[in-house]
Amino acid sequence: MSNQAKCYIASIISLGFAVVTVALVQSDFQNLSRFLAYFALTLLASTMKVSLPRITGTISVSFLFILIGIAAFTFTETVLLGCAAASMQSLWRAKKTPKPVQVLFNTACLAIAIGVAFAGSHWINTVMGGRSLAIFLVQAASLFFVTNTGLVAGVVSLSEGKSFRELWANCYAWSFPLYLMGAAIAGLVCMTGQSVGWGWALLLLPLMYLCHVAYRIHVRSAARRQALLERLCENSAASAREAESVLA
Repeated sequence: MSNQAKCYIASIISLGFAVVTVALVQSDFQNLSRFLAYFALTLLASTMKVSLPRITGTISVSFLFILIGIAAFTFTETVLLGCAAASMQSLWRAKKTPKPVQVLFNTACLAIAIGVAFAGSHWINTVMGGRSLAIFLVQAASLFFVTNTGLVAGVVSLSEGKSFRELWANCYAWSFPLYLMGAAIAGLVCMTGQSVGWGWALLLLPLMYLCHVAYRIHVRSAARRQALLERLCENSAASAREAESVLA
């Protein structure tokens, strides 16, 4: 691993630690019993993960609870949900036991992404005077997606010497619709919780499993499309070489 990659990892872990420290210093829990219930569900959702094609990484439906947290919980509660999700997702049934620095980096990335999404979406909502939960969650999902995938793509780019733009476009950009799907489900949970109570909102959580199934289908479809594209490119290159040899 290059020195640039090591410095990048150290910087992200330090920044993530700062975000977690701010969250803990605030120590703001509006409803502890609600938080503990959703904390447990976040851990469960983190076990429903799908391996991403072309890279070493996974995606899980714990993102739904992070969005719910951004919309309805405090910053402290949301950051703790995210840290728990990142740690569980990294360690649960991993094909290869991750190194401590990998777990720390993944957790730090999620903490930073939550900080950007939480602060950014609430700031935009205040400035624009918006009252639409749907628009708010789309903003939060977009900020979270760009920050989280950008941070991860950055370390892969530095470690493997690949183009950041191409890496992000090929390995992450296709997953944005999944984040929008998560925003829609999070919106339903938030509206139900605000209107009839957060206990009743839990009845909507079977949608979490449906979202997990959609993740799996979407990932497999993306992997098949990418494999087909690579074969077409290889065939085109082989045809070009054959034509050059005939004309030579």
